Amino acid sequence: MDAPRPKTNVSPLKPAGSMPLSAGERRAKKRFVSGQIKLVFLGAEHAALNWSVDGVLIDDKHPNLAIGTTVSGILSVRGSEGRFRFSAELVRRDARTKEVALRFLNASQALQDVLTRITE
Repeated sequence: MDAPRPKTNVSPLKPAGSMPLSAGERRAKKRFVSGQIKLVFLGAEHAALNWSVDGVLIDDKHPNLAIGTTVSGILSVRGSEGRFRFSAELVRRDARTKEVALRFLNASQALQDVLTRITE
C-alpha cells in the first residue's frame, strides 16, 4: 500500500504563481508538480513527483543508495528540446513514502534555463 504524499508544500505547475511558504518551511525555491521531468540514472528512468530549479523528489528505486551519494545522468523535459546532463546529491529518503530527494549540483545554465522557462 502506497502512503499518500502531503500536498501542502507543492503547487500545480499551471498556473505558476507564487505560493507563500508555510511556517517552518526550509525550501528556498517553490516546488511544482507535473509529469514533465524525467531523469535517467543508475540504469533506471525516474519521473519527478515534484521539483524545483534546485532539485527533484522521485520514487526510491535504489534503496541501498546512501544519503550523500552523488548520481549523474540525463534529464529531459517533455515539450522542450534537448536532454541535459545533471549531477545531484541524494539529500533525503522517506522510508514511509519510499521517496528520495535529490539536490542538483552545479546545474548547467541550459538546465537552469529550461526549468525556469517551464515555470513561467
